[in-house]
Amino acid sequence: MDLNIAYVNYLELGLRLICAAAAGAFLGLDRELRHRKVGMRTYMIVSLGAAGFTLITMEMSMEALTLEMGADPTRIMQGLVGAIGFLGAGAIIQGEERVGGMATAASLWVAGSVGMASGLGYYVHAVVLALAAAGILAMSRLMSTRGSEDRPDISE
Repeated sequence: MDLNIAYVNYLELGLRLICAAAAGAFLGLDRELRHRKVGMRTYMIVSLGAAGFTLITMEMSMEALTLEMGADPTRIMQGLVGAIGFLGAGAIIQGEERVGGMATAASLWVAGSVGMASGLGYYVHAVVLALAAAGILAMSRLMSTRGSEDRPDISE
């Protein structure tokens, strides 16, 4: 049985998908621990889906090269970035005087980039992106919690 496909072999394919899912899980872990609706499972699926689309795109491009057809994988990746942005827009909630879900939308977008990096085999990029995003989310949560105690009550 041949273990090679045009872009990567099956072992590498599996490693890239596992990396995407694991990095997505790490990004969503904090939300899962805080019992948020958009949690680890969502981040894993977004990251895994982005990796899958990236791998499929690259595979199609490699096949197109062997058939001497023009193919531009960046066009599909551009669509992927827009689609993840659309998914993030669904996480944004607008109230009468409040807009929420911006950090969720942004972190879902980062989960997509983590998946894209994993799909391309940029493991270090994927891990560093996930660590940086998780760190920023944790730091901003600490700052907002600390800041809410110092703010005067202006509702009076």
